[in-house]
Amino acid sequence: MLHDMTRRRFLGSAAAAGIAGTMTGVARSAAAGSGNLTAVEWGGDVVEAMKQIAADQNAATFNWVLHQGGAGAILPKIKAIWPNVDYDYVAGWEGSFNSMVKEDWLETINSADIPNLANIPEKIIIRDSKGNIKAVPRAVGGMYFGARTDTAPIAVKTIDDLLSPDLKGAICWPGPTQSMMLQIVALALHAGGSETNMEPGWKLMTELAKSGNIGRVAITDIDFTNSLTSGETSVGFFAEPGWAAVAKNFPVTRFTKDSNFKAFLYQSGFGVLKNRPNTKATLDFVNFAISPEMNSLYAKVAGEAPLNSKAVTPDNLKHLSFTSDEFSSFVYVPDYNVVLEQQDAWSKRWEQDIAPLL
Repeated sequence: MLHDMTRRRFLGSAAAAGIAGTMTGVARSAAAGSGNLTAVEWGGDVVEAMKQIAADQNAATFNWVLHQGGAGAILPKIKAIWPNVDYDYVAGWEGSFNSMVKEDWLETINSADIPNLANIPEKIIIRDSKGNIKAVPRAVGGMYFGARTDTAPIAVKTIDDLLSPDLKGAICWPGPTQSMMLQIVALALHAGGSETNMEPGWKLMTELAKSGNIGRVAITDIDFTNSLTSGETSVGFFAEPGWAAVAKNFPVTRFTKDSNFKAFLYQSGFGVLKNRPNTKATLDFVNFAISPEMNSLYAKVAGEAPLNSKAVTPDNLKHLSFTSDEFSSFVYVPDYNVVLEQQDAWSKRWEQDIAPLL
């Protein structure tokens, strides 16, 4: 696992990458009882994993609220009602947690209350400016290029191959609300730019749009999985749960350990909210959820690599397990402050310059 990586290198949540769920209604008083918790999670396999974990204990019951859009979408909902917050914990990523830390919404975590933190890489734990622990990591996923091995018209070896006439209509490309537009950062990196110098990326994106090789723009996860599983397209860039859904039934090659591509990692975890009557029960559940057995279960069901050093990484997630040398070669960590600040501008650029070409 990634035990010696810096905290900054574990970023995101699938939700922040655009993995959407449906917000379910929960009455504000619903979680007022002892051990009756309201938890904000993502949909699909992630919440299924958490439901299975919850079923393996009997100290707490749950009202599940699913993220609608990226993890940051929950922030204005909390701000609007603070300090009368509705949620006991919120699943999120470094970007959303850092915003919560600035607002002073998160409980300070005492490692004595969550003993299983001892098996989580210390350097990735999110802290405030005073060094206090403010969120608990549970798993790591990724956003990256890949292909359906059985249907791809050619073996894609580099990003330049995306422009090959052999791939006419064969690429599924994320829309501007997906993956924090890291797909265009990836193009920029290949062309000599970065998240702070995106013009090379936009130039390459324009060439790709004009090529006719993009057969589907995926606005949602379902767009991506349906396009790849139906055979409409066979090559793309998307977050781990989308690729995992395709890989359940078809052979997939992930370009996560290929020096011609860069993978972007994201961390998911728990933020425990202040001003709730069930803090002790929430902390106990979080500790249970990151235990070796439960972290292994989460990885198996949710499709994110576990972070507990004693957990088992499933064979189908070994592509997200990096040594230090592999990390240096295959993973790129952008300045996420820049990435998040530029989302509106990049979306407008997409709509103005790219969408008309598709």
